[in-house]
This record gives sequence, structure tokens and C-alpha cells, in this order.
Amino acid sequence: MNKLLAETKGSFQLHDLAHMGQRLRANRPGVVENTFFIQDRIGRGQIRVIAELKPEASDDDFIGYVKESEGDMQLAIDAFLSEFGAEAVEPTVKKKRASPKAKTSETPQPEADA
Repeated sequence: MNKLLAETKGSFQLHDLAHMGQRLRANRPGVVENTFFIQDRIGRGQIRVIAELKPEASDDDFIGYVKESEGDMQLAIDAFLSEFGAEAVEPTVKKKRASPKAKTSETPQPEADA
């Protein structure tokens, strides 16, 4: 199951009691597993997803970054994502090279009626 860095869109917190009681607090973003409950709340417009995360990310790790940034939440988010943000892997698209065309010294011209 993939993880998300997310926050509530208001001054309320959400508890996902069906999934080990994970909680999304009102005063800061948090790391949550992307469960049916979280998807439902995203669909209802109650949660804003900041980023997808690597599986090893935890809310305790994020709290450490918040403490280190001394209250600068954007700095904490940027630093956390530089280590735990899911890297977008774009498939390599191979471009076909144009095949060399046979060059002719003379191009056939339509005959003009005289």
C-alpha cells in the first residue's frame, strides 16, 4: 500500500479507525497510508494530497523534519520529500530515427505542354 503526505483542508482531524487508527491532524501535514478511508475523504474534498511517498516513510520521520526546520513547514516538507518523496519514473521512449532515403540527383518534373 502506498503512502501519502497529506493534510486536512480545515481545522479538523481525521481518524482512520479501520486501519490501525492512523490519524491526520488539523495543525500539520502527516504521513498516511492510502486506504479506502483516505481516498473517500480526498473525494469529499476534506484532504489535500501534497505528495506520494516511498514505502519506508513514516509520520515520525516527518515530525523530525518539522522539528529541525524550527517551524518552517515548507522547508520541512521540501527536505522530507527530497529523501522520502516517490520519484516519478518516466518510461524511456525510444524515438525512431528517420531511415535514410535514397537521394536521386534528378527529381522527375511534370512535362509541360508546348
